Amino acid sequence: MTDALLTDTADGVLTLTLNAPALRNSMAAPGLREALRAAVEDFARDPALHVLVLTGAGGVFSAGGDLRALKQLDAAALRDRLAEGAWLYRRLVMGEKPVISAVEGPAYGAGLGLAIAADTVVAAEGARFCSAFVRVGAMPDAALFWSLPSRVGQAKARDMMLYGEEVGAEEAVRIGLADRLAPKGDALAAAQALARRLADGPALAIRRIKTTIRHAPMSFEQALQAELDNAPALFATEDFREGAAAFLEKRAPVFRGR
Repeated sequence: MTDALLTDTADGVLTLTLNAPALRNSMAAPGLREALRAAVEDFARDPALHVLVLTGAGGVFSAGGDLRALKQLDAAALRDRLAEGAWLYRRLVMGEKPVISAVEGPAYGAGLGLAIAADTVVAAEGARFCSAFVRVGAMPDAALFWSLPSRVGQAKARDMMLYGEEVGAEEAVRIGLADRLAPKGDALAAAQALARRLADGPALAIRRIKTTIRHAPMSFEQALQAELDNAPALFATEDFREGAAAFLEKRAPVFRGR
């Protein structure tokens, strides 16, 4: 059997590929959720890994859940399923290490939730994003009530949820649903290039930025306090001294995460 999740590690970057193309990389593919959970946990714990890249095989990111399986479950079983799945989105968003998604083809339903749980979303030309739940009489899950408004604003998130219309790659970048546009077939390469840039960067600063910005929007006073709580410690790191020296000496810095 082909593994439902492929893993690749290089230069501090872990790439996870959803690998159930016959099921359009459904989150319900046998073994996929369990493999994702284990791999994301390993990523969080491994000090040699700095950036996570998520993508899908076969020109599809993920078509979401399995309607055939879901319609067989009662409310209690569905609640258990959603509670278990919530761990994954919580770990991606609340973890301190950056996550990048590389989206080719459709990212629907729970697949949309997985894609935009990332800090950076790279969309290939031809990618399609859709909060499709309403099409089948359901409401969004996969942390979309947080991630979608945080990316596109409340009004656009409401529109996407109520009407279940597709958003193409170019519009996704325009409205902030995605961050970077890549040629068709090149989303993963573009995402991995960004990941290597982050992996070579100042890990302590990058992680503080991620963990601070997720509290936005903040009031003016909250923003100033967040800066006071985080910036001084960074100015005292070896990475800052190296970065400042490299800038003054007109050379590339070598950051060591300390």
